[in-house]
Amino acid sequence: MNLLNKPTNNDVSNGSLVRSIAVAFRLLDTMVRAGEPMRITEIARQLGESKAKVHRHLSTLRSLGVVEQEKTSEKYRLGWKLFQLGQAAFEQFDLKTIAEPHMVRLRDLTSQSAVLAVPSGGEAMVIASMDNSSSTSLRISAIPGTVPPTTASAQGRIVLAYATPEHREQLLSAPLTAYNDKSLIDIKEIQTRLELIKRRLYETAIEEVMLGFSTIAAPIFDANNKLIGTVGIIGSVQYISEPPKPQQIAHVQRCAATISKAYSSTAYEGTADVF
Repeated sequence: MNLLNKPTNNDVSNGSLVRSIAVAFRLLDTMVRAGEPMRITEIARQLGESKAKVHRHLSTLRSLGVVEQEKTSEKYRLGWKLFQLGQAAFEQFDLKTIAEPHMVRLRDLTSQSAVLAVPSGGEAMVIASMDNSSSTSLRISAIPGTVPPTTASAQGRIVLAYATPEHREQLLSAPLTAYNDKSLIDIKEIQTRLELIKRRLYETAIEEVMLGFSTIAAPIFDANNKLIGTVGIIGSVQYISEPPKPQQIAHVQRCAATISKAYSSTAYEGTADVF
């Protein structure tokens, strides 16, 4: 998961980019991706910056409580202050507040767990899940903070479909992971699906990551019809099969349309009604 997208040439040319802040965020992004404490040498190597510059940034971030340094190994790790900031941002994220009552209805209508995700650095990140409470169905959930595979999940492909051409090309140029023989790894097939997503406004992923688990998701848009999230259902292939039931797709789209309408989006007009 990237914390910061790559700066564009326009950012640099119009003076909107403060380089020291950009370096600090790239530094934090590197530490997030590592998942473990890092030495200055390794951070500098991955950033392509000098050790002296990285040390200055780390010293400032440490004084602010954003990173910490281990006494024994002298390695740096993310600090408690960063967790507090992230938690505050999460709690104030109004999409979750707006979406939750509609997710409850989606869950109850489909008897499947409802999942909300947002774009994050070109990937989809789960921020909320309403677990299916039906005693007649296997309970399958998604943990907030989970990043579904970019090309092998419904949420990931929706985010990819609405990414910039440059970002999409960058993500598709990397080696693609096949989780099983149902995972999409053919570039042309993926590109065809991305165009289909924008036409039909939903996506499915049937057993692409783990056999027995399926997902249907639809995009959520803002007033400018820009992607701000995805909402969908996740459940056993026994209940979400290939192809999914039209009523299941309709419920997912109606949920997405209702949330999008709260942001004054017109993307679903003529495609799906609201709840």
